[in-house]
Amino acid sequence: MDNKTDKIEEQLAGGNSDRLFKIKAYVKGFLKDALDLEHGVDKLLTINEIKEKNSMSGANAWMLMCSIVIASVGLDMNSPAVIIGAMLISPLMSPILGMGLAVGINDKNTLKKSLAHFGMAVLIALITSTLYFLLTPLGERTPEIMARTSPGPLDIFIAFFGGIAGIVSIARKDISTTLPGVAIATALMPPLCVTGFGIAKGFGDIAMYSLFLFIINTVFVSLATFIIVRFVLHFPQRDFEEPKEKRNNAIYMLLFLLTISVISYFPFSKLLSDRELNQKVDQLVDKVFEGNNELFDGKELIKSGDSLLVILKVYGDGKEFMTDDSHRSITKEIGLDNTTVQIVSTTNINEDDINGLRKEILSVQDATAQLNYIKDKSTENDKIIVTLKEELATFKMKEDLFLERTGFIKAIYPDAIKSVSYARGQKNNFKDISDNIPIYIIDWADKGKDYKEKEAMIKRVLATQKGMENIRVVHNY
Repeated sequence: MDNKTDKIEEQLAGGNSDRLFKIKAYVKGFLKDALDLEHGVDKLLTINEIKEKNSMSGANAWMLMCSIVIASVGLDMNSPAVIIGAMLISPLMSPILGMGLAVGINDKNTLKKSLAHFGMAVLIALITSTLYFLLTPLGERTPEIMARTSPGPLDIFIAFFGGIAGIVSIARKDISTTLPGVAIATALMPPLCVTGFGIAKGFGDIAMYSLFLFIINTVFVSLATFIIVRFVLHFPQRDFEEPKEKRNNAIYMLLFLLTISVISYFPFSKLLSDRELNQKVDQLVDKVFEGNNELFDGKELIKSGDSLLVILKVYGDGKEFMTDDSHRSITKEIGLDNTTVQIVSTTNINEDDINGLRKEILSVQDATAQLNYIKDKSTENDKIIVTLKEELATFKMKEDLFLERTGFIKAIYPDAIKSVSYARGQKNNFKDISDNIPIYIIDWADKGKDYKEKEAMIKRVLATQKGMENIRVVHNY
């Protein structure tokens, strides 16, 4: 009986082992099929296609010029849709993929051709975009232009994985429709147009940073192509008849990679240095304003040799922030050597504020003129004079100005304020009497314990607006 039991247990154990082996084999086979890029790839056809499209002459040159003009117009008009359309018709990706392919298959001739046509494409793009921005009646620094002047580490990832998608898309005909998306994602062309803008307008920093972004995109698209061609898809490499030729080709490829690395190093190191400086200046702002950052109205950095002037713009007079000793202590603490801090007071007056003030002044002037006219009348009009004085003292704000001012107050704490009332009052401090005092009454939807701090904040913000310096803010009991 025991022998039969042992045999059954052995069979069950063997069955479990077989099932586990089959599961492992299935998972391994599934992952291999899922990650296999070589299936369906015609390597020789892919090499020939990239070589054929590598040229930047004839129709491709005209297509590039047209796409550059369209992209420049899109940047000038701040239109993302127009910029995307220009990237879709740009042939700029072909020579960049050609460079990566050439290094991957050890083809020196293809690399020379790719470099020559890539240089021609860059020259065409810079000349075309520079001419456009010299002639355009607009030519302002739009957000779309400035977005191409701040290259960062994430741009490297976009370019690298865009390059992978690009070479895979060409090698696999069943997914070739993804190539336009790659052209958009890697954004090769707009930075060149922005470089032309910087050259045309004399903005050296814009030209340098946008050109650096283009270099980042180019280098990492080529690098991704090289890795996929050489190590993933295992494209056939060029055979050399003599060892000397093979060695010279390897040296040629190495020099190319080193040149690209050196070209990329200097602007990238400056970019990292500027980012570190901006982070320290942000720390400086936080320490100078100490929780009153809502009064901060922007900064400006001026370098002169090793010295740095940091201009901090502030709403109001900014007197509470003007302490040179504390500024020196803060700059020393955060590591900003040879740095001077200057506080500059700014005001925020827009055209609507000015028009509202004009209406208010005209209304008061009309009432005052009417009052002076009546004073010249006989004493029989004393009652009318008193009535006009009372109306002048209880001046009613014009409806459009009232909507604008109360809307401005609600925008400070949109969720907490239920309504805003306005009146003009009188004040007796038992020395003299003041009248015609503007009063804003806040009806809080959610009063909270910090409503007095909120009221103080509202008053500080309103005090920065022209004509609202002497207001009173109270809450509705």
